[in-house]
Amino acid sequence: MKLVAGHQPNLYPYGGFFAKLATVDQFVIVDNTQYVKKQYHNRNRVKFPDGEARWLTIPVRNSGHYKQRINETEIDDSVDWRRKHEKTLRSNYSSAPFFDDFFSKLELLLETEWRFLADYNIAVIKACVEYLKIDTPFVKASDISISGIATELILDICRKTGSDSYLHGTHARDYVDFQLLKNAEITNLIQDYSAEPYKQVSGDFIPNLSVLDIIFNCGPKSMDVILAGQSVCEPVSRLEVLPKTVRSRRAEG
Repeated sequence: MKLVAGHQPNLYPYGGFFAKLATVDQFVIVDNTQYVKKQYHNRNRVKFPDGEARWLTIPVRNSGHYKQRINETEIDDSVDWRRKHEKTLRSNYSSAPFFDDFFSKLELLLETEWRFLADYNIAVIKACVEYLKIDTPFVKASDISISGIATELILDICRKTGSDSYLHGTHARDYVDFQLLKNAEITNLIQDYSAEPYKQVSGDFIPNLSVLDIIFNCGPKSMDVILAGQSVCEPVSRLEVLPKTVRSRRAEG
């Protein structure tokens, strides 16, 4: 069995993104689907000193670009978003126990000039994968000509990666034609993710913030925290949970 999963290259993704990435045999960054405003493609939440969660956003050029793809979406540099991200993260997390372990890597990326949103997001994802010691290989959908919408997209991911099993997100139950995939001899599994509480720098625990919140607060134990929130089951019965050794094997090392 070769298990694959795909996900859009969101900005500073949450823990469940990396739990899914660590669980599969190959991961596809789906960079060539439509950019959607007010989603996680160009923003994510971080914790502020008052204990509240607020958005960090990268401004993009989308006026007049109806149905542009994620990898076609350009950053709007008329706003100094780099400086804002750097100042916000320093102000909010400099007291976190493992802030210095990772922020220097992120700072280098913030100092780099980026034209396209997806390029920055993928660079951050790669830095997080390296820090978290995830060894799952991943590829951009645009690099291997993956196409389609919804179920057809998933089927093409499986075909182009030579995979016979697909790990869906929990919302796949709302739109995926599992029977079509089953007819194509694709085994369907669902990721159910519920964030494991950990100590945050201020206020009560808030789940599903950016992975940066986990890394700054948990450091070397970040992957343990991330995987603790994950279970994998079949899409209909929700009963057959994969052994914990399968869920954690990609994080060892």
